[in-house]
Formats: sequence, C-alpha cells, structure tokens
Amino acid sequence: MALSTAKHQRFYSTSGTDSDKVSTAKLAEVKDLWDKDVANGGNLDLLNHPNLGPIIYQLQQMQDEIDYLRTEISANKDKVSMTLGTTGSTALAGDTNIVTIGSSTTIAFGDMITTSGKKGNTYSIVMTVTNGGVSKTITLTLV
Repeated sequence: MALSTAKHQRFYSTSGTDSDKVSTAKLAEVKDLWDKDVANGGNLDLLNHPNLGPIIYQLQQMQDEIDYLRTEISANKDKVSMTLGTTGSTALAGDTNIVTIGSSTTIAFGDMITTSGKKGNTYSIVMTVTNGGVSKTITLTLV
C-alpha cells in the first residue's frame, strides 16, 4: 500500500535558493533559545498560553505519533527474514520443495510462459520431475 500525498507544506527551507530559505545562523539562534528555554522549564509556560497552549499540546501529540510510526516503520524495514507458516519452527524454508513424492523424487515448476497467437494468448508452464539423477520435463498448457 503506497503512502498518500502529503497534505502539509514546509515552514522553511534549509538548502537551495528558495525565497523561504532560513539562514544557518538564524536556525542556530532559535535552537539556542529553545535549548535555554527547555533547560529552565520555560517551554512548559507555553502550555499556559490561551492560544499557543492547545497548539503546543497538538504538536506534542503529533510528535508522539511520529515517534510511534518510526518504530513501526523501522521494525518492518529492518526485517531480514520472513516466516511463512504459523511459527518459526513449522515454517517452510525458502528453498523447501513444495511437492515431494517418495524420498528421492522432486517436482519443480518453472515460470509461466505466455505465447501470443491469432486466437489470443496461450499460457503454459514447464514441470520437471527428478528421481535418482534422472530428470524428465513436460510443458503443460494451462486452460
């Protein structure tokens, strides 16, 4: 599922030559003010402001949600394997033969083949059966 288009616009730019680009010096100044305010507990005073308080509250809610989403995205993005089955001990490994007949006979299927013809497309698949070093192949037409 793809992400929907963002509904927000940036406040300012930090690179390029756009008219909304803010200087590095200005960002450093504002960050310094914020750090000093936080160190003194002054950022909590913003919650008492009748207009800014509700906005600060909502910004914190969004920050909490973004932090949560980052953990979910990281948990999925950082996966190195996937379990197919009900548990890790009962799942099939990625190279497990799906169909096995007897103790030494295996059946393998190739990719589906599409052939265009006058009456439309024909679909087929190649099946290979191997037993004791002997392999036999057949092309199956799918209907």
